[in-house]
Amino acid sequence: MKIFHTIPSVPLALSLLVFPVVLQAASDGAKENTRTITVQGQGRVQAVPDMATLSVEVSQEAEDLDPVMTRVRRDMGKVIEAVKAQGIEDKDVQTELFNVRPKWEYDKHANPRRVGYVVTNRVTVKVRDLEKVGKVLTVVTNAGATSVNGPDFNVDNPQTYERKALAQAFEDARSKATALADAAGVHLGQIVSMTPGVINGPVPPRPFMMRAMAMPADAQAQEPVAVGEQTMSATVTVVYSLQ
Repeated sequence: MKIFHTIPSVPLALSLLVFPVVLQAASDGAKENTRTITVQGQGRVQAVPDMATLSVEVSQEAEDLDPVMTRVRRDMGKVIEAVKAQGIEDKDVQTELFNVRPKWEYDKHANPRRVGYVVTNRVTVKVRDLEKVGKVLTVVTNAGATSVNGPDFNVDNPQTYERKALAQAFEDARSKATALADAAGVHLGQIVSMTPGVINGPVPPRPFMMRAMAMPADAQAQEPVAVGEQTMSATVTVVYSLQ
């Protein structure tokens, strides 16, 4: 029996080893010869809030737990009832916190002694009709709320304003790149890459806190509330090739 041994051609084997390296070198050379310009654009749009959020709290303390929990449950029930009477839907009223903690006193030797309990119930209320914000502030106070934080004004659908801010940022970047290319006597080519930066959503003004106090029956005027505008900004970094 004859056995045949096939030996690959040396030039062919060497070419197979060298060819990928040549391709990579050529690719690297092409990258080095590509001229680019990198610019960053900024966009800013004004957003008019269409929703307000209130944090309404009922907090009571007493020596015994059961009576204070009953009072808090009763007062918060009145608060929620007053809110819904203003047309606020169930989905826009949500419990944010329910807390029960003991109240301690300490003698001169720092020995603790429990003297009662503090019970707190807090709900978040979304007001979608901004004309009712002042009225809601007034009715929750008179219904038994012990403190109210807000209103926090915000936009229910911020994505719309985010897209507008990004579009403005891109137009700003293209304008800057065109101006630089014209000044340098070159022409813009295709977009090599485009990277959106941080999108800064509407920053609501610092909310105020009002300590709830019952108002006289003849002074049921609603609290004055100003909505104003909020700014949403965005950035985008664009790399253009140059011709």
